[in-house]
Amino acid sequence: MQGSRKLNFMYQITKSSLKLQNENSYLGLIWYLLGPLLLFGIILFVFSHRLGANIEHYPLYLLLGIITWNFFSSATGKAMNTLMANAGIIKSMPVSILILITSSVLHGLIVHFLELLVFLGVLIAFGISLNALHILLFLGVALLSFVFTLGVGIFLASLYPFFRDLNQIWSVITRAWWFATPIFYMPTATGLGAKVSLLNPMYYSIHLSRELLIYHRVPEAWMFLVLAVFAALSCIIGYSVLRVMRNRSIELL
Repeated sequence: MQGSRKLNFMYQITKSSLKLQNENSYLGLIWYLLGPLLLFGIILFVFSHRLGANIEHYPLYLLLGIITWNFFSSATGKAMNTLMANAGIIKSMPVSILILITSSVLHGLIVHFLELLVFLGVLIAFGISLNALHILLFLGVALLSFVFTLGVGIFLASLYPFFRDLNQIWSVITRAWWFATPIFYMPTATGLGAKVSLLNPMYYSIHLSRELLIYHRVPEAWMFLVLAVFAALSCIIGYSVLRVMRNRSIELL
């Protein structure tokens, strides 16, 4: 019974967050899509005949990379600010901090699936169909990406009350991380980018998604395993830091 109450509380918090963000907005959920689509249009215009010249279905390659990255970047940023944004609730009610952080990442996941619906429409426009196996494997990748993002979000949220500059630091880190991730380019097989990508969790999330949805290829099993390891380590580290920092974090709110 307690578990069902927690799930209901998480659902209500996520629902309220979506409603508040769209309150008094004429375009509502469309605003979530405008940022990624605008960035997609600019990069496509600039790089389609340069970096994207030798990439098959480059518009799809680029759009899916932006969408996948946007989920990670926006969800971790929102999770980081969760404790500060809900300081009044946390101090006045016995609420689970973990549920609040998870709800913020779920908010990002819902927006992510809205972006994916747009991407599926573009896939159809390109005449690319999907089969059940690729969809199921992609959902598995999406789940692992969610778990990895959640772990990072928990870690950031736990530290933010101690380091108020973390917002700016994370902004710089994600900007550098964006360029280190093959979003608008493809690393050469023998170049430094290919070696760096092997240590980049977002590379696996984006690459696996592209292979399954755009190119209808099932990647090697070790790539799924590496993403699963990154996701597990992310949550273990994030939750461990939260357990250590929880009480002191609440005092600093």
